Amino acid sequence: MALFSKDASPMPSRPMGDKNESVATGSSFLGRNVVFEGTLLGDENVVIEGTVKGKISVKADVRIGPNARIEAEVHGKNVAVEGRVQGNISADNRVELVASANVDGNLKAPKIVVSEGAQFRGSVDMGSQRPSTDDKPKDEKKH
Repeated sequence: MALFSKDASPMPSRPMGDKNESVATGSSFLGRNVVFEGTLLGDENVVIEGTVKGKISVKADVRIGPNARIEAEVHGKNVAVEGRVQGNISADNRVELVASANVDGNLKAPKIVVSEGAQFRGSVDMGSQRPSTDDKPKDEKKH
């Protein structure tokens, strides 16, 4: 497993627990045969096994199951991907792509885990700020 992080602290392998555990109380579950089009908003954990087209913006954890097919921008506190995502993924804490993940989009989070075998096409942004055009060396600035 590859780990990209600004700190050296070890990370648990899954932000939301084992995939075989049942959906916890206070979580929302979109089943394998559910197709959702639009904007999915919420304050609780979300587990997706079906198809979502549009936007996912959750203040808690998002787990995209192995059967999920997502064509959306995805944001959550922690985002774990086991299925297929076309779209950018961002997280407040961590993005994890497990071995079965297939992602075509950019990743943005302070901590990013890409497991061996995961397929990923895009860029990674771990919060580094780009220098602005005003940040020129002092000898280049005009007074």
